[in-house]
Amino acid sequence: MDIAEGMEIIKNGWVQKPAGFRVKFQERTEDGITEVYSPPIGKASLKSDVTAWRYAWKLWQSTQKKASNNETGGMYNITVVDEEDAPVRFYGSGEFKIYNQGTPA
Repeated sequence: MDIAEGMEIIKNGWVQKPAGFRVKFQERTEDGITEVYSPPIGKASLKSDVTAWRYAWKLWQSTQKKASNNETGGMYNITVVDEEDAPVRFYGSGEFKIYNQGTPA
């Protein structure tokens, strides 16, 4: 097999890294619960899954108290998704992760 044939096999069979990442969560507002993406759909996505997971973790840490008290600004079900809205595995463990998981009261 020549290199060009081998590269074609790799191209067609290799798992491709998503083009971008977003943090997806539910946020308590004065009007109820809203689904939010950050960065918003239509804006440039984050290029690194590590950056997206660190951002998700910081949002979780910063809103944990509000979420546990069901206050405005509380964030729930914080996770990272790719450009097709599919869940992204956590880079540290390879498992799916959700911060503040559960149905907001």
